[in-house]
Amino acid sequence: MLTRNWLALVSLVAVLAVGAACSGDDSDDEPTRESTRPSNSTPSPGPTEAKDLTPQQIVEKLKSSVININTTSPEGTGGGSGIVWGDGQHVLTNAHVVLGAASIKVVDPDDKRELSARVVALSPCDDVALLEVERAKFKPAPIGDSKELQPGQEVVTLGYPGTATDWQGQKLTVTRGIVSKLGEKYNGREDLIQTDAAINPGNSGGPLVNMRGEVVGMNTLTQTSKQSVNYAISMDEAAFVAEKLKAGKNIDYLGVKLTTNYRGLADELGIKLAYIDGILVLGVDQGSPAHKAGIGYTDLIYTIDFTDVETIGEVCDVLRSKKPGQEIRIDFTRTYSDGSYKDFYAQVTLQ
Repeated sequence: MLTRNWLALVSLVAVLAVGAACSGDDSDDEPTRESTRPSNSTPSPGPTEAKDLTPQQIVEKLKSSVININTTSPEGTGGGSGIVWGDGQHVLTNAHVVLGAASIKVVDPDDKRELSARVVALSPCDDVALLEVERAKFKPAPIGDSKELQPGQEVVTLGYPGTATDWQGQKLTVTRGIVSKLGEKYNGREDLIQTDAAINPGNSGGPLVNMRGEVVGMNTLTQTSKQSVNYAISMDEAAFVAEKLKAGKNIDYLGVKLTTNYRGLADELGIKLAYIDGILVLGVDQGSPAHKAGIGYTDLIYTIDFTDVETIGEVCDVLRSKKPGQEIRIDFTRTYSDGSYKDFYAQVTLQ
């Protein structure tokens, strides 16, 4: 396998769909982080009012507000978890859970019915997506203030990861840990909460919960090269992005689901790649700018507007510098099943 350069690569997958800014102009009505907590948010109790719950009590309190999400795409099936938001018909999850999906179904946590969901909008560089389930009236999750978190504070995660005996992730799972660090930055994202509470595939988009049973974060990724290093998006940040998404306009949207490439990934996926360096396409939204430009599954993007990209953060840095309607050049390599390959470029007009 060839490399275009000798830069060392970090063997860490942070699956994320990325694109270019489509948020429109700012205005005086733009939401602020202080104004985006929904009506179901929970006022923080004073020192004498605080009462910690047991993990069992937290599960009982939130079991109707954590959603199992199942997706299908031309490449196969997938899914993750979600948090019931606002009016009970909306669900917050990670953008990487739903990007590239041809069909999205959610499972009612109470009666186990499977319902169709649609993407209202998503912000791939923030890894936040807002879904709507018109036939649902779920119980909104209680939202806490993530600014009150402290290192060492106990937290639990809830979600639907697959296990050896429940490979489709049909049972709600709870793990427990502590807040390890606050305000972490990784791959173009800021205000991440680092925790040692286990986050596994299928936990993505599920809640990080304080011991009062309030959602303070949204689980997003785990660092595979290190033990017990997991990340959640702070709920203050997720809520801020969600309020923007309510208008139905995507942010940082190109329409591709991406992952950082590393040596051995091609074997794991059962594909062939001519190079190591670059960003691998794991899915493409039908009708998106990337789809219209001819970019497809397993293409390896190596430059955007003549800037080398090897991490999700580098992709987002380039795209956030652009505006809707701008045309950018994307260079990529397509490797065929016989091992042959060809370099292409595409001019993509941002939405």
